[in-house]
Amino acid sequence: MSSPPTTQDPPPGLVHRAVPYRTPEHQAQVLTGPVTGALERGRRAIVVVEPRCRAELERALGDEAGVRYVRPEELHSAPPFTVAGRWSRTVRDAIAEGASGVCAVAQPVALPGADPSYWTRLDLAIGYAMRALPVEMLCCFADQDGAREQAGALHDEFLVDGAAVPSTHRRDDHELLQENPQRPPADLGQPLLVEPVELHRLSGMRHTVRREGQLSGLGPARVEDLVLAVNELVSNGIEHGSGCPVLRMWRTPAGLVAEMTDTVPGRLAFPGLAAPPPSGERGRGLWLASELADVLQVWTADDDPGQVQGTVVRVVMNPP
Repeated sequence: MSSPPTTQDPPPGLVHRAVPYRTPEHQAQVLTGPVTGALERGRRAIVVVEPRCRAELERALGDEAGVRYVRPEELHSAPPFTVAGRWSRTVRDAIAEGASGVCAVAQPVALPGADPSYWTRLDLAIGYAMRALPVEMLCCFADQDGAREQAGALHDEFLVDGAAVPSTHRRDDHELLQENPQRPPADLGQPLLVEPVELHRLSGMRHTVRREGQLSGLGPARVEDLVLAVNELVSNGIEHGSGCPVLRMWRTPAGLVAEMTDTVPGRLAFPGLAAPPPSGERGRGLWLASELADVLQVWTADDDPGQVQGTVVRVVMNPP
């Protein structure tokens, strides 16, 4: 028997729960109640689970218009912070279209490059990116030996057969990030250009980025998004870093890549994941770049003698 739907209004902001399950059938059973309850309250449901659980949920929920299923390999085709940003934008879009909020369901799956560190960083990033949004995030995990302790380190609560149970294993987010740092992505080979940029060269830099975007066939709108994103990153390095960051660009099958390296190291915990307060005049550069680009990554190279020392920010703009 499926869990009864919950009709009580959830608290404002993100409710982030870990959901243990024994089998895909049991997983669908414990999810049916929360998803049905969310739909009854005018929320949308976004479900990213393995095929067996999805099939069981589709049978249990029927043709619910408010449920959107997404294939895990589609959503998780990017670094974890980018995926968290996509979740945030999807929720904001749903609210703009009239939904009262979102019930989001996800689980770790076996995918290339998605090791335990990936899922840890994704859980932490989701908690930060959607902390002020009306979201019930249900993170499913197989209830095996030691799994509750691992899941409890990342979540304040468990949802066990329809009941919220406080986690006794919760750990500090920043400690977990330090234990699971962003690894530098694969080397892209010889860049199209290597250009140190000072304040008086910003205009020429924008012209260069626009030209490369046009040559890559991004289209006028995407080219301007790329120019604005790179301008924000480089300007941030000029104003708050060394004053002369280095711009590199590559043309790859995944799209046009622009990378800003600054010799001043930075240790931003959640770069570009949340907009600063509307009253703030600063701090929007990384967030804006993340909103405009298809992928944004930030890492530090000061511990790697084979890399340029300092902070590295990379954005990717996919072809149409």
